[in-house]
Amino acid sequence: MPPQQPSPAERRPAGSTQPQTAGPAGEEGIPAHLQRFLIRQPILDAQYRVVGHELALRERVPVPVVPGAQSLQQMRDEMLLTSVIDLAYLQALGKRLTFTAVATDTLLNPVLNELPKDRVVLCLAATELAAATAGVAEAHARGSHSLALDDPAPDVVQAPWLAHFRYARLDLSRYDVPTLIGLVQGLRRVPKLRLVARNVQTEEAFAAARKLGFDLFQGHFFTRLQAGYRHRIDSSRQRILELLNLIMTQADAGALEARFKADAGLTYKLLRLINSSAFGLRDPVKSIGQALMLLGYQPLYRWLTLLLFTQGPADPRAQPLLRQALVRARFAETLGASRLALAQQGEVFLVGILSTLDALFNLPMMQALSQLRLSDAVMAALTRREGPYAPYLELVLACEQFDQERVAHDAALLGASAGEVNLAHVKAMIWAEQLEF
Repeated sequence: MPPQQPSPAERRPAGSTQPQTAGPAGEEGIPAHLQRFLIRQPILDAQYRVVGHELALRERVPVPVVPGAQSLQQMRDEMLLTSVIDLAYLQALGKRLTFTAVATDTLLNPVLNELPKDRVVLCLAATELAAATAGVAEAHARGSHSLALDDPAPDVVQAPWLAHFRYARLDLSRYDVPTLIGLVQGLRRVPKLRLVARNVQTEEAFAAARKLGFDLFQGHFFTRLQAGYRHRIDSSRQRILELLNLIMTQADAGALEARFKADAGLTYKLLRLINSSAFGLRDPVKSIGQALMLLGYQPLYRWLTLLLFTQGPADPRAQPLLRQALVRARFAETLGASRLALAQQGEVFLVGILSTLDALFNLPMMQALSQLRLSDAVMAALTRREGPYAPYLELVLACEQFDQERVAHDAALLGASAGEVNLAHVKAMIWAEQLEF
């Protein structure tokens, strides 16, 4: 497990403007008007590999021109950046990138010195990058973190300072097709500039953006069903489904181990997963029987479900779907730790894992789950968004949507504060990166 990290007070950089007193809502160090929920979206390359994430504390908007507004924007930026440091998020994600949108004046904040320059990309809104601040961005880019320019206008393509940006991010919903094509063609002429397509919601949009020349892609396209494609339940996944049902009925351990032995590759993958650092076992587990004895039926069941993503027909979307499912599962389980009985915590974890099964199998959710013996509560959450686990799934999904109001609403239903939700979210991301497949 990750080492214990210093508290925010111990890690807070010199010159921090973050308030020190408890706010009206009771979140230590964060007044109620500043409380925001951490929102995350994965960023994929053209081969569906997860290369990083965008983290945000709110919808990206221009800074209002009222007294004190600019410093308020900077305080929100600093809350996000110090949270990343304090929770050891970057250490766990290895070489993956972290994109985060900040105000231009945040480039001068000393908190940035705490963040690794090779893995953090600071995103600046083109609408905020006036001539007076372009020089600040240019100077910062020469010796510090990579910069991304969000939604530049066509005339920006000719700006000399654009050469100091490493990325340009374009929200596909903001441009008509001729404007988008012209803008991409102009940006492609800037040396070493990588293009990120945002708000990519369908496989068709992904294919079009890839053909246009975008390098990275952000959106929910990989979680959608693919029209015109067959389902992806082949014989290897069918064997896993049968094993899952045997475990659910608590079949005899000997009979269960014999079934596993018929598929040496499956046994190897499951044992490798159980022996990964996320479990923290002192001695390695060497057999399915030993795993069953140490873990029990329910934990073995939930780890076996993960192998549905690593078996079956070749599908480049399987890995990002698995990563998404892992974060959802651990996130929901962590939030449920103080609210649900132990057996229910296992089931809410399962809800998170199975929440991407429709996209993995390329079947409507009801059909994707039809061969599994699941409890009524798990089925209700996944197919109808009802029952005791539905609020956890709704909150986890909302945190992928860049919609603060929806996240706040869903968190309130669980009685969860912004601090609790954010901590559970980042811990889930850290944990998911420790699993080995």
